[in-house]
Amino acid sequence: MDKILNCLERNLYAPTFTLKKTYHVGDTVTHALDDVTINFRNSEFVAILGPSGSGKTTLLNVIGGLDHYDSGDIIINGKSTKNFSQTDWDAYRNNSVGFIFQSYNLISHLSIIENVELGMTLSGVSSSERHEKAVSALERVGLGDHLKKHPNQLSGGQMQRVAIARAIANDPDILLCDEPTGALDTKTSESIMKLIKELSHDKLVIMVTHNPELAEEYASRIVHFQDGKILSDSNPFEPKKEVKDTFKLKKTKMSYWNALKLSFTNIMTKKGRTFLTAFASSIGIIGIAIVLALSHGFQKQINDTQSKTLAKFPISISQTATDMNAATNRNESDKNVKNKGYLIASKPDNEKIRTKIKLPSLTLTMLKRLILIMLTIFLSFVAPSSIF
Repeated sequence: MDKILNCLERNLYAPTFTLKKTYHVGDTVTHALDDVTINFRNSEFVAILGPSGSGKTTLLNVIGGLDHYDSGDIIINGKSTKNFSQTDWDAYRNNSVGFIFQSYNLISHLSIIENVELGMTLSGVSSSERHEKAVSALERVGLGDHLKKHPNQLSGGQMQRVAIARAIANDPDILLCDEPTGALDTKTSESIMKLIKELSHDKLVIMVTHNPELAEEYASRIVHFQDGKILSDSNPFEPKKEVKDTFKLKKTKMSYWNALKLSFTNIMTKKGRTFLTAFASSIGIIGIAIVLALSHGFQKQINDTQSKTLAKFPISISQTATDMNAATNRNESDKNVKNKGYLIASKPDNEKIRTKIKLPSLTLTMLKRLILIMLTIFLSFVAPSSIF
């Protein structure tokens, strides 16, 4: 699929290349664009016709940089796009191409002038210049008296006019229209087509449509597509000379202030959703904090209880030398004591001390203290003021 964009006054030119675009779904390979060669004048109205799946929209997306070709090249103002980075494509789309889609893609909580200005925030245009361009574009499409209205206050035709104003506000070289009248009635469609035709007097307008009647009436050139190839071209164009590389990309970037302003506007517009999100997040954070606090406190109480309990009943083990007869007598004595449930402890000075610690009593004491700790923690969580 080869593609040439040639605009003499604006120097948008590309030599002939073979460009291909394929899509792979499993083992199926679809040739969306198959060896397509086409040149465009700098100001003309080109209508692309063809059945669904013929490659019309793919061609439009490749021209606009929304999709990338698999092989070949596109030359813009004598500059090859083969080595374009994603930043270069962003700059190209933002400054050289305007898009008009069947769906209006307007932001509901912004006024129509704010919607038009939004597309220029990435172009480094000052606030005053953005406002001036937006007003001029809206007046050009006949909406100069509706600047402060929101999209939900407009008709379908008026919203499409806002989308057109947004597309032309930054004065792009190419205007790409994908079924711009698909969601409009006949009368509104005619008014939109007249407006687009007027724009083609000083811009390259490329429109994809399924309506041959509108194409015949308004377009200056009709290209028929089928199976990823061009079947016919009513007014082909062949460039007479090459243009030197004069294309300069202007890097796009949204300032932090604009990003912050848009974020704040979005938050203030959707207060209910923002409150619920913040409330749910707070519950989650508090819940995690409580679990961690309980875990730490519970472990500390257990450690303290163990330390205090074992301190009351010290057990010291030492080794003493004695004769066999004394050891035998001691073993027999120890057996008798253990059978009664006692432990024998001896001090390092070999002074024998028989500490009567009943094992069942020790276990019961530990269990009581554990239950007391759990009860204390539970009561402190349920009713902190009732403790003590």
